[in-house]
Amino acid sequence: MVKLAINGGEPTIKNQLGKPWPIFDEKDEKTLLEVLRSGKWWRGAYEKPSDSKVGQFEDAFAAYQHAKYGIAVSNGTQALECALKAASVSPGDEVIVPALTFVATATAVALVNAVPVFADIDPASYNISPDAVEAAITDKTKAVIPVHNGGYPCDMDRIMEVTSKHDLIVVEDCAHAHGSEWRGRRVGSIGHFGAFSFQMGKTLTCGEGGIVLTNAQDLAEKAYSFMHIGRISGRPFYEFHRIASNLRMTEFQAAILLTQLSRLDEQVETRERNTAYLVKGLKEVEGVEPINRDPRVTRWCFYYWNFKYHEESFDGVPRDRFIEALKAEGVPCGVGAHGQPIYRNPLFERTDWSKCPFHREDLDYRKVYCPEAERIYQHEACSFPHKIFLGDFDDMNLIIEAIKKIRAHTDELKQAT
Repeated sequence: MVKLAINGGEPTIKNQLGKPWPIFDEKDEKTLLEVLRSGKWWRGAYEKPSDSKVGQFEDAFAAYQHAKYGIAVSNGTQALECALKAASVSPGDEVIVPALTFVATATAVALVNAVPVFADIDPASYNISPDAVEAAITDKTKAVIPVHNGGYPCDMDRIMEVTSKHDLIVVEDCAHAHGSEWRGRRVGSIGHFGAFSFQMGKTLTCGEGGIVLTNAQDLAEKAYSFMHIGRISGRPFYEFHRIASNLRMTEFQAAILLTQLSRLDEQVETRERNTAYLVKGLKEVEGVEPINRDPRVTRWCFYYWNFKYHEESFDGVPRDRFIEALKAEGVPCGVGAHGQPIYRNPLFERTDWSKCPFHREDLDYRKVYCPEAERIYQHEACSFPHKIFLGDFDDMNLIIEAIKKIRAHTDELKQAT
């Protein structure tokens, strides 16, 4: 008799896990109406920055992440670009990025006429390998963008050690990691810059938006200028000092972010509690393995929760087939890191980069191959979205039950392959 939902059996889960995302209530409505009725819809309408919702959010979020300065921008990609410009990354400079991340980590580099160089992944954490970073450094390297994949902090001790030795700028890509901590210090405040996204699916969201964090006043002033069409704080409004874009965040976005920020700690605690419970359950299932959490990761506030699948220990069922079966049982599951290694995108495989005047002639992205990134993407990585961890232990029990059900009927799953 058919047991698995993928073959027509009864699914384990018939209702939505966790909670719908985003979460909002009358507080969000009230603050939006406040901005609407004020008629002041952008930060420039206020004489004092502290009266602006954008200014209030910049201060609140910077403090939340243990940073001194925050510069709110229009989205996460622009946060990366703004940080790179403020770091004086120039045409022809090389910037090392991980092979597994969202494409914007690399395209932000190209958009400032610098050269993205791909480094392989640490198989323990799915983050950029510090050893691979060091091996990729040349005399043209200017910066490194470590991405806290899924919100799991990179080994920032080694990253800072390597980059300090070579006098490199560190721009932390924290698009997944609002509130995550490395040794008690929140990410985005460890490197020279932190860049965050507030896109719709993120754990702190206003639909779109971003922010640049830094602890250095001079870097904050540069980032502010690149956000604000080249203006400098304290100078006449129509006086411009840099070629720069308008990257400003609206008062509506900031208003939503302030109410969302007030809920973040409670949501993080719920997710941490549920993942701890899930980890215990998954350890009973051969073939699936939670990431072994480094004790230096003192807080893991994830956008998606990565775990490992071992085909050889799951009776030879391919990873993609396992994911299909799990989805059929009612558990949303992906591969994390937004899919394939970035360099496999047509952007890098088909573009003739040799025609770019700032590009390295010997760098052909079609020849780039990061073995761990390839293996992890093709065979091992699995991930659950953050919103399914906003429920209770009953939801975690259902996830465990669904995985155990698939594990118990691999013969049925293999026959249907």
